[in-house]
Amino acid sequence: MTSYEYDLLVIGGGSGGIACAKRSASHGKKVLCVERDRLGGTCVNVGCVPKKVMWSAAHIADTLKHDMAHYGFDNGGTEAKLDFGKLKKARDDYVKRLNGIYANGFVNAGVTGIFGECGFVDNHTVEVVDKDGKKTQYVGKDSHCHGRETGLPTR
Repeated sequence: MTSYEYDLLVIGGGSGGIACAKRSASHGKKVLCVERDRLGGTCVNVGCVPKKVMWSAAHIADTLKHDMAHYGFDNGGTEAKLDFGKLKKARDDYVKRLNGIYANGFVNAGVTGIFGECGFVDNHTVEVVDKDGKKTQYVGKDSHCHGRETGLPTR
């Protein structure tokens, strides 16, 4: 099994983990951030951001239906139709764009970002299992656990 050493191990690539990793790297630390799924956390991937896209579409639909005539728009008596597949694709593409922005931010900050399931081996060592089942251990002088899990995740 391969092992790598870092100054700081960050578990979770949500807003807190991203901020911690980038800030530490800006102070000269060698940083590894491990994320299970997609960078950005719950808010960006399945919460706030996609919800706001869907809410905005609903608001536009409501405005078209109830208010456009008040502002002098004439739709010729036809009702606007929603292409839900197109809306969903635009929403998903927007989230993927944000994921990419976070990944580029890691590159620009000098943070190593990896994807996989992570658990503590001891107080300074984590084991990451990637999507292909490959196990790699990472040793950190400091460890920071932030996000959706409480306590220390273990294997």
